[in-house]
Amino acid sequence: MLFVTAILPMAGALVLLEAGVVDDPAAMLGMALALGLGLLAPVSRVCASIVVLGDLRTLNRFCSEIRQGRYGTRLSVGLEGDDEHEMLRLKRNMNWMAHHIHAQTRSLRARLDESDLRTRFYEEMSYRDPLTGLHNRRYFERFLADLLRGPSRGRGVFLALVDCDRFKRVNDTRGHQAGDDVLACLGEVIRESVRESTDVGFRFGGDEFGVVFRDIDHADCLRACDRIRYRFAASNGYGCTVSIGLGAWTADMGSEVPALVRACDACLYRAKDLGGDHVVSARSAAPAPADGVSPPPC
Repeated sequence: MLFVTAILPMAGALVLLEAGVVDDPAAMLGMALALGLGLLAPVSRVCASIVVLGDLRTLNRFCSEIRQGRYGTRLSVGLEGDDEHEMLRLKRNMNWMAHHIHAQTRSLRARLDESDLRTRFYEEMSYRDPLTGLHNRRYFERFLADLLRGPSRGRGVFLALVDCDRFKRVNDTRGHQAGDDVLACLGEVIRESVRESTDVGFRFGGDEFGVVFRDIDHADCLRACDRIRYRFAASNGYGCTVSIGLGAWTADMGSEVPALVRACDACLYRAKDLGGDHVVSARSAAPAPADGVSPPPC
């Protein structure tokens, strides 16, 4: 820059003076000084662009990459030396900064993922009955309401209410552990007797259970209820049976859950009045028999 703005104009003025082109040395020196001052601004910009602005553009591109989440971007700095200029040190420090941001971001994402998993786990646990592993009443009310309001509008939806016969006798004579064994057995029978990911079993509390059947006809639904009844009677080991009231969603019920539950309750009371170990359906004129050949498994 000094060569272009000072030495070169002065050298030109001396050459012109020696050649006799200009007779007035003071005027020639003034012109050389004016030319040097005029070249100072453009030459300074060129030098700044070469020395500083190129590095600043590189730093701006680097910061833009970091802002867009590409934390693996690094500036080329080479091996660290003892005598480095400030721009190189700045680049090296920015590389460390990007590395630190990347590490902190990965750690934060891992913690957020863990927190999401923990939240989903506790939410799932809040909808589960711990003894049987079935869904609880809280989930039942939300699930059935959503199902009846959904696009299918309750088409092919049945609700079976299941009540354990003679459970109180077992609880009183054999103890609460025996009662828990009976309930756990009934929960397992329900899970194994219905279609996975389609039908949903629930425990409402005490010895009251339920199953929501979807996309099924009445005959298949009755067979599934009989399967629960036969399997539980054969496996609980305490002589307990179940009474089942089966109700179907109808258009006049709308999306109201209590209407469907009331229809099932009426059938369940009828099964209880018959002495238990019966399946009574709102669509059947007579209850399913309490004895006979067990239906084939799914």
